[in-house]
Amino acid sequence: MRNIRATAGLTILEIIVAMGIFAIIVAVIGIFGIDVGKLGLFISDKLQSQQDLFYVFQRITTEIRSMGPSDAGAYPIVSAASSSLVFYSDVDKDGSFERVRYFLATSTLERGIIEATGTPASYPSSTEVIAPAIEQVVQNGEDVFQYYDANYTGSEDPMAYPIDVAKVRLIRVTVSVDVREGAPKPTRFSRLIDIRNLRSN
Repeated sequence: MRNIRATAGLTILEIIVAMGIFAIIVAVIGIFGIDVGKLGLFISDKLQSQQDLFYVFQRITTEIRSMGPSDAGAYPIVSAASSSLVFYSDVDKDGSFERVRYFLATSTLERGIIEATGTPASYPSSTEVIAPAIEQVVQNGEDVFQYYDANYTGSEDPMAYPIDVAKVRLIRVTVSVDVREGAPKPTRFSRLIDIRNLRSN
């Protein structure tokens, strides 16, 4: 009688199990790679958005801080509301004060500029140039602009609406931006700005 020896090798069942395990490992690595890529993109977008917001806030701060009378002698603040602010400021440093309007239009904080024309100076609304300042704004009921009078020491509530523009001495600007759909929460910037030319002391 012949002696039958077991031959070394893999059975079909062992090959199928090994291929299944390999496929699961590849799938897990692939999903992990996609998630890491999405996270990297989200972080990059968030940092870019924060840099953009910082730049825009610097510009808004400078414009509000240095507001002053119009070229025709009108009071520095034209109107003040929760989602809009109109004032005069020399935004292009040419010695002439422009009429500046910031206003929330749906999900974009817009910036409108009107150059002074003629003598005496006037600001025709038909010449207003409007451009987006901040996009993807999600305020969720929070005011973009809040106003404080000379009595503000840090803990008082903002002035009540309608705003008496002659009493405004500080303006808080707050904007929340949805960097990316599905982000955990919006990026929020808030700054309290002292109006240099309207200081009481």
